[in-house]
Amino acid sequence: MNPFEQAMRMELEAEKLYKNMAEKTSDSKLKGLLIMLADEETKHYKTFEKMSKNLALGDVASFDIQEVVRKVFSSIKEEKKRYNFSDEQVALYKKAAIAEDRAYEFYLQKAQEIEDEAQKQAFLAIAKEEKKHQELLENLADFVESPSIWLESAEFYRIIEE
Repeated sequence: MNPFEQAMRMELEAEKLYKNMAEKTSDSKLKGLLIMLADEETKHYKTFEKMSKNLALGDVASFDIQEVVRKVFSSIKEEKKRYNFSDEQVALYKKAAIAEDRAYEFYLQKAQEIEDEAQKQAFLAIAKEEKKHQELLENLADFVESPSIWLESAEFYRIIEE
């Protein structure tokens, strides 16, 4: 399997995972974040699909996910809602963070192996996005594991103030 097909498979699996996670949460804000992540993985899939066919890539960059996250968590904090998540949900967020880290590492490695400069830059750009996804998912995993503690933590304030 060539690196583009491998990347497409990884992106498709991530998209499915996020959609599955979205189905398992009743909170509309978290559901929105998960759908947004699924949509991002779809965009990455399409970029790798173009690369596999040697088509022009266009702009690979995406929107500012951190700004969306800041707004969502600020809104969650303001609501003062009591959250309760299952162990299964916590495990899914942790699994997703690990998958994003693997994708990040894979894309960095493939960027070093590819000679085409546009494709190399695309791999690097998507790797950078995957790193942001990983950081978000680690924070979400911490949040779903201990919602009230996390919302009072320094990590929460770091996210909303960046």
